Amino acid sequence: MIARGRRFARSAFARRISVAVVRRALSLSLLLVACAPPPRMYEVLDVTPRDASRADAPDARVLTCNGVPCVDDDPCTIEECVDRVRCTHTVAPTLCRCAPGCVDRAQGAADDAGPWSLDASSEAGSPIVATDAGGLTVALELEDEDYLWVPNTNESTLSKWDARTRTEIARYRVGIAAGECAGRCCWVNNCNMPSRTVVDGRGDAYVASRGFMMQGTVSKIAARRRDCVDRNGNGMIDTSTGAANVLPFNEDECVLWTVDVGPVGAVLRSLAIDRGNEDNPNGTPWVGACESIAGVDNAGLFQLDPRTGAVLRTVDFDRCAYGAVVTPDGTLWQHSHSRGLTPVNPYSGIVGTFVPLPTTFARGGCVTSYGVTADMQGRLWLSGSACADVLGYDPRVRAWTRVELRSRGATSAGLGITVDSTGRVWVPAAGSPPRVFSWDADAFVRGATIAARDVSVIDLTSAGAGWTPSAVGMDRGGALWVASYTLPSPLVRVDPTTAAIERFDGPNRVYTYTDFTGGVRRLLLGSATHNEVIDTQCAAPQYAELRWRAETPPGTSLSFSMRVANTESALATAPVVAVATVPSDLAPADLTARLRAEGIENPGRFARISIAFTPSSAPVGRPTLESLELSWRCPMGPG
Repeated sequence: MIARGRRFARSAFARRISVAVVRRALSLSLLLVACAPPPRMYEVLDVTPRDASRADAPDARVLTCNGVPCVDDDPCTIEECVDRVRCTHTVAPTLCRCAPGCVDRAQGAADDAGPWSLDASSEAGSPIVATDAGGLTVALELEDEDYLWVPNTNESTLSKWDARTRTEIARYRVGIAAGECAGRCCWVNNCNMPSRTVVDGRGDAYVASRGFMMQGTVSKIAARRRDCVDRNGNGMIDTSTGAANVLPFNEDECVLWTVDVGPVGAVLRSLAIDRGNEDNPNGTPWVGACESIAGVDNAGLFQLDPRTGAVLRTVDFDRCAYGAVVTPDGTLWQHSHSRGLTPVNPYSGIVGTFVPLPTTFARGGCVTSYGVTADMQGRLWLSGSACADVLGYDPRVRAWTRVELRSRGATSAGLGITVDSTGRVWVPAAGSPPRVFSWDADAFVRGATIAARDVSVIDLTSAGAGWTPSAVGMDRGGALWVASYTLPSPLVRVDPTTAAIERFDGPNRVYTYTDFTGGVRRLLLGSATHNEVIDTQCAAPQYAELRWRAETPPGTSLSFSMRVANTESALATAPVVAVATVPSDLAPADLTARLRAEGIENPGRFARISIAFTPSSAPVGRPTLESLELSWRCPMGPG
């Protein structure tokens, strides 16, 4: 009951019971609020049903003050009855549009570890940790690591470079011994041919060895020595310490596994890491084949277990999977060389509608598309390779744009393509000299070409001549790295702000154009993700709002997304709904509007809130989530 004389609606919504859990110091709770029909109020207030024809009639009420109706489109704005004769109103204190007298119910996290469900994700290797004050943040070690994973296609190895010290600190044999390549690049039969390289949320690397006319493989390499495995039991980790110290196949204990993927001759050309789930919070790798096998156009897509490399799922795919990227909404986009794009739901395995390359742009008869990346708004960008242009596609409006580079001195638009934290798209181009071009992703123009004046160019003359850019990626500090698949294969560091160039030798013909630094995945999906699953205890709840308290130092961010389903197990395949990004979005987020915009009118009993953490490294900064609050309304009362 509500004490006589207190404000009615404000006490009903703003009065929340916070469950405090002691974890070192005071711990901030995950506050979960459910609204339900009220009991009869004290003597000066009464409630009567509204028009029974309304959809919300079972819970809607009209407040009366001494028999006089308090008329308001939203009863949640009615404050109190003054002198028993006059109703007063206020701004609605919450988006939970329930009747006056909603019952407040608060609860902390479900497990015994405290208000956050940290146990399961910690066991799976999540870098999310609790703060002394009870919030969540990213482990310090995540910011201290900044690696480039450079495939040496002219040999069956993958190099680990420290981006901060600009040195190669390890080199690993990858693929299988029977397919070792020595001085052969880049499309030789019966050779491993390592190429596509990606990085998961923990910082571990995966490389796909394409395997022309032989068995293709995927290898996983641990970023941290403590994650390596002492397989020979000698009490130490036997691993490479540099380019001159490369261990034999299967003897480097930081190469966690190498697995065969697909049939012989499938040619593995697509590799990306999805957003992940509770079991695999750092994401799961997806590898795609390109060659025709047994009468079909493509051998398929394969989702791998990040712990063992075992195939979790095989998805039929009717075209060459040449490259892949995961957009912020969690969609896995497959790019088919010079043909188009295909969305894939990585949770259900459902393949969406193929999007062919546009015919609206006159490209001088050129039809090539090659590398693929995505920006923070979920737009896809395709390098043109032989075409001196780049194509952009916005799935939200189903429109294309084009970036013309010939007038800026390009004769081709490279292989690799990437996006930085400021929203600029970068693509290297061959020529005398090689160059790197960039433009603001927001310059996207529906059905038209981005003006040449909006494209910037950095001349790479000081890096020497005779090399052809392929790989391009951003490190944590914002520096651009470019590698070459032709000899002499320099690794070139570019400072985007000063255009200063540094050249480093050591790589051996780098034929890749995937996210070999992990920078794109960190930007779009966060460095690490924490999940909270909430049981509303009622069918078809009305999710109202998400509130949070957070600290996001410059260069850091938090992103919230949501899934809803009738059962907890069904959350894994439910669509991802983007909710908010901090600091650009302010609390609260209107979940009713977000869900309806995605066509979800009757959400299920269970909700999963995913929080992606993105730290900065220059200067070092970590985002901190201090508290999280979800509100909803059970139509027939709390279950």
